[in-house]
Amino acid sequence: MAPSPAPTPRPLSANPLWGIPLKTLSNTRDRPVFSPSRRPPPAVVAEPEVSKPLPPPPRKAVIEPPPLSLVGTIAGDDESFGIFLDQSNKTALRLKIGDDFQGWKLRAISGREVRMEKDEQEAVLTLPQPGGEESGDVRLVPVSTERKPLAARRQM
Repeated sequence: MAPSPAPTPRPLSANPLWGIPLKTLSNTRDRPVFSPSRRPPPAVVAEPEVSKPLPPPPRKAVIEPPPLSLVGTIAGDDESFGIFLDQSNKTALRLKIGDDFQGWKLRAISGREVRMEKDEQEAVLTLPQPGGEESGDVRLVPVSTERKPLAARRQM
């Protein structure tokens, strides 16, 4: 029999670990990587945080009617205004269309009533009946998202 040829040396690689003989890596052989003794300590799982219930959504502020009573209206072709009595200090007040009083804006004057608007609410103030001692009526109505004339909304 012919003698076996000598093993051919491995070609050198760019990996530096190829240059270390396996016989010198006894620690790897004695303690395998996937041995249970080489596992990290078990992770501590924190208790799930109990979420607090969400607070209820903020309520829409209740809008109070304007602190005014209608005393008179003057409607002209070029200028219209209403005459009011301020309920807090009993003083007379004159507002033109578009004027503002404590956030209430005068929007329209028609005959014996005026419309005022504040924060998506509308107040309709009416004059008292002739000969009556009571003050006029104040009604709050939500503002329609559609901008239609008041007469068209009443017909629906």
